Amino acid sequence: MINLNGHDRYSKMTNSANHERAEVIDFPKIEGDVVLPMGDREINRTAHAIKAMAHPLRLQLLCILGTQEISVQELTNRVHKTSQSNISQHLSHMLERGILANRKVGNQVLYRIRDNRILSLISMMRTLFCPSHH
Repeated sequence: MINLNGHDRYSKMTNSANHERAEVIDFPKIEGDVVLPMGDREINRTAHAIKAMAHPLRLQLLCILGTQEISVQELTNRVHKTSQSNISQHLSHMLERGILANRKVGNQVLYRIRDNRILSLISMMRTLFCPSHH
C-alpha cells in the first residue's frame, strides 16, 4: 500500500549560473488518511514505468511525442543540445521497457507512446510540477 499522507512539499536542487539552490514545490494538502491499495504486480509495473521515464531527456521526448508518431530525425530536430545517437539510445531504453512502440516506414523508424496511461501520468506530473503550463 502507498500512503500519501504527510508529505506535501517537494524540494529539489536546481543549478542556476553554477550556484545550486533548493526549489520548493508546494503540493495541495491531503486531508485525512489516503491509502491507495496496490498489489505487488501493480506496484512493480508502476515503478518500472516511472523508472523508465526518470531522466530529463526521456521525459522531454515523451512530452514531444504526445499522441503522435515521430521519427528519430524529427525528434533530433526538436531537441537541441544533444545528438541523434543519444536520442536513439534513450528511445531504445524506453522501447525495451514497454513505454514506446515503433514501426518502420521506408527508411524511417517512427516512435509513439505505447499506452495512453503514460500520457495521463505525464499530464498529472505537468499539473503538479509545471503549474504555469496547464
